[in-house]
Amino acid sequence: MGGHALYCGNGHFNGYWYNSCGHRSCPQCGALKREQWQRKVEGFILDCPHHHWVFTLPHALHVLWCYNREQCQQLLFKSVRETIQQLSADSQYLGARSGCILALHTWTRNLSFHPHIHCLVTHGGQRETEWVKPKKDILFPAKVMMKLFRGKYLSVLRGLLVDGELSYPPELSKAQVASLLNQWGREDWVVHCTRQYSHGHGVAKYLARYIRGGAIKNTQLRHVSDTEVRYSYKSHQTQRTESMTMSHNDFMARIVSHVALPRKQQYHFVGLYHNRSRERLNKARLSLGQAEVGEVKAVSWREFMVAKGDAPCCEACGEQITILKRVKFIGGDVKFC
Repeated sequence: MGGHALYCGNGHFNGYWYNSCGHRSCPQCGALKREQWQRKVEGFILDCPHHHWVFTLPHALHVLWCYNREQCQQLLFKSVRETIQQLSADSQYLGARSGCILALHTWTRNLSFHPHIHCLVTHGGQRETEWVKPKKDILFPAKVMMKLFRGKYLSVLRGLLVDGELSYPPELSKAQVASLLNQWGREDWVVHCTRQYSHGHGVAKYLARYIRGGAIKNTQLRHVSDTEVRYSYKSHQTQRTESMTMSHNDFMARIVSHVALPRKQQYHFVGLYHNRSRERLNKARLSLGQAEVGEVKAVSWREFMVAKGDAPCCEACGEQITILKRVKFIGGDVKFC
């Protein structure tokens, strides 16, 4: 992967930085990208209250996700997106175009498989040239969202099953899968609605953690033996730090189940926040007394480290390290590019 040689403005050599792998699920390489994504989002979100909702897939349907991962991931995004768009357009609730950010999350705190989508949604929307506030503080009723979301997701799965495009475990028959879908069409699904936030920046920061970095941090690894791995996590039930021990194979299986699919986004911008809705978004910003969306300068590695209080300085003269020269490591030798 190569690296960079570090120099200060006076030309003193200060060692090498090895290039990161850049993978979305790497716990060590995503900090700068995560900060850049967060600043980009904070640069265009509307200055209005936002809601934070979580749409969760029932545990019984996880087996179909494992056999149809790409289709199920796209379907989860599609079902949530269409649910919010349909209710936003309904004059009974809003009758306007809202702004929404969807972020996929597939793990619990103990790394169990638990696919769900976090939503950041504006409390209101733009209709022509005016900003429309919802008729109720809750924006949309949770029960209504749940039924719409459930119906949209199961409807597509049934269609895939009928067309022979849905894979499922060999021990199940087509009739059994159809029965499973019918059963979960009668059960309640979990749509969690948190309290209304006065702005969206806090939730944007929360969502940024899912964009880069993967399911586990290096600091969570407590012990690794020849046969087992022990890691810590904060229990959602007890709010205490607990630990879990498992074999190497089981641990790796959990980690791999959360690795992002290649070339598939883990987040979607919807409605006013869609990349092709800048004109509508700017109208909404003007309605709320905000300036039009401007260009957000990408934060550099040095700016990021200075903000964290960890700016590198020269060991010889104390000057800031500002020069990086690309190098490759070949057979133990250093070659400048």
